[in-house]
Amino acid sequence: MQLVIRSSQVLTGGKFIPADIVVAGNIISSIESYKSLDSAIDMGNMKIVPGFVDLHSDAIEKEIEPRPGARFPLKPAITNLDKKLALSGITTMFHAVGFNDEELTRSRRGTDKSAELINEIYISNKRFLNVNNYIHARFEITSRSSLNTVKNLIREHKINMLSLMDHSPGQGQFKTLESWKKYHLSAYSFDTMDIDKYIEKKLSSDKTGIVEELVKFAISYNIPVLSHDDDCKEKLNTLKNLGITFSEFPLSVEVAEYAKRLNISTGMGAPNVVRGGSQSGNIAAKELISKNLCDYLCSDYHPSSMLLAPYKLKEDLNIPLEKGFQLVSTTPAHLSGLQDRGEIAIGKKADIIVIDESYTPNVVLTIKNGNPIYNGIKNNTQVLNHVLL
Repeated sequence: MQLVIRSSQVLTGGKFIPADIVVAGNIISSIESYKSLDSAIDMGNMKIVPGFVDLHSDAIEKEIEPRPGARFPLKPAITNLDKKLALSGITTMFHAVGFNDEELTRSRRGTDKSAELINEIYISNKRFLNVNNYIHARFEITSRSSLNTVKNLIREHKINMLSLMDHSPGQGQFKTLESWKKYHLSAYSFDTMDIDKYIEKKLSSDKTGIVEELVKFAISYNIPVLSHDDDCKEKLNTLKNLGITFSEFPLSVEVAEYAKRLNISTGMGAPNVVRGGSQSGNIAAKELISKNLCDYLCSDYHPSSMLLAPYKLKEDLNIPLEKGFQLVSTTPAHLSGLQDRGEIAIGKKADIIVIDESYTPNVVLTIKNGNPIYNGIKNNTQVLNHVLL
């Protein structure tokens, strides 16, 4: 089946041009001159851009447990989030599923719960989900009890990306013991004695051996490995030597600059851009972007920010929308090894979204692999007929 979609503003080849996009099966078969084809779904002057590729989002956690202690079944949570991703323009999602220390196994990032979630996403993705749902496993480097579970999931090809976290007091986003306690006391259940024992054990753990072991193992399966909340050059040097190629959420300009010198790609959160700063008080993403120190954006915890971030960068920094959309589609696709998407180009996957800017930027049509998976265009019988066919 062939689908032709037309607009006066199609993002292809790094710029917006009038064009007719021809989709055959699940790929873009050609890009023709504007209005050169007899029959097309005409989007007028709405923008047509590639589907977003989100390398890091823990939105699934909120879908499962929207309030502390109010937990919902996995299958409907995964299915409902899949729909929300489609209407946010995200066609490829890497769910950031965390593996925490054994003392926190009662949490949503406990080993067994995280493994269960990954298995359910893997099965659901094969059977009925609309967007591509991948797994970005986040491993707390003092979580030795999770090591074998993570390795087994990698062997089973259920993990597609791995990042290393160190949420110890005194480093990363928790520079002080007070900031560490403020977050963890609200997120987990402790009494005073438990906290002191936990911190003592965490700080005395041998982190080097487990990091080297897991990174080497992941790389042997061609899985990209990322570091998280990098705060110093020494850490980057160590991780670079191990084979780390991404630094997500670097905490300063100095660290981001050094990462780029080491040819380590850097990523920040789209919500940071939209809100105008970091939720946790760290560096503003737009400061790094203005200095060309941020390669891509991810939704972190708020999927709809992937759409809003390019417009906010245009408003605040006068960054062209073309470049803004590259941060949420083309670059993350290429960095994750998904060379078949992230662009509106011949031979690429037909992952396409249509944006109506008449009131506020709003995704009105999402096409995944050539099939509409979200249609918010009222009274558009052409799109409706294609869905029914």
